[in-house]
Amino acid sequence: MFYLFGTVITHYGPASLNHEKARGNVSPLQKTYWDGHIHSLVSGDAIRWGLRYTLQKEGYPINRRWNEDEFTNDLVNENFDPVEFVDDDLFGYMYAEAAKEDIQEEEPSSTGKERRNQTKGSIVQRLGALGVNRGVSLIPYTGALTFNAKSGKIKDRTALHFLEYHNTRYQYTFALDPNHLKVKERILAFIDALMNIRKVGGNNNVFCYKFTPESFVLCWTQRETPGIFYCFEEGDLIPKMKSEVLEDIEVGDIKASELWIGGRVAKGLKIKNAHIFRGKEQAIEDLKKVIVKDLELSYPY
Repeated sequence: MFYLFGTVITHYGPASLNHEKARGNVSPLQKTYWDGHIHSLVSGDAIRWGLRYTLQKEGYPINRRWNEDEFTNDLVNENFDPVEFVDDDLFGYMYAEAAKEDIQEEEPSSTGKERRNQTKGSIVQRLGALGVNRGVSLIPYTGALTFNAKSGKIKDRTALHFLEYHNTRYQYTFALDPNHLKVKERILAFIDALMNIRKVGGNNNVFCYKFTPESFVLCWTQRETPGIFYCFEEGDLIPKMKSEVLEDIEVGDIKASELWIGGRVAKGLKIKNAHIFRGKEQAIEDLKKVIVKDLELSYPY
């Protein structure tokens, strides 16, 4: 059985409003400690939402469709169907119905009290084939804020607002088990969506961050563990692969022949037997050919 793992790094830009709620008059970024420093985050749910929306815009059958006019997710089929819908297959689903109470009256000869039987709630669920972890900023967050003001309805009253932002790149990871897909060709649709992902973290008129990959390391392997998660770090001018990951490749703990590396990080990178392309599209097309062969897929799909 084969598995697809990957670490993706985004383009550099000012990021804000990554699906975090406003606190008073401040719109904060999500943050965490990472290697002893505070880094900003983009939630895995926001990335999954962006992938689903990209698949929707590219014309694939989606069960939870985003209604841009109403700003709602509209469910096409409440019973779900991983064969018909790409997102039910890739991301999985869970629908829980609360338990209902059935009342049954006892025979008149008894105490006259009602007997109550509690029925169990029903759950419709399926684990998706795709797992996505959160995006972590490549560099620590320094506390940057923008100051904004809006005139109030009453004269001489002004509403003040602060917006946290971070000039950075984000790296995030994913794992896809194509053996769990009802339609295995959807692994190719996922790869296309990954390369063209849009509207992550809201990506509205205030936050329009380019979340498409600047570089990536993908691992097509028969191992169930990848060893390449969060494999980037800040370089002098462009990101680079971490030295400990390169060492694992050198000693054979990570098989170089299972790696497809594309984007700016590939410039000047030399790893024997790895598939290294400065062009992202070249790397993706080369990987797709191998996937199609290994999974015996129909292609074009």
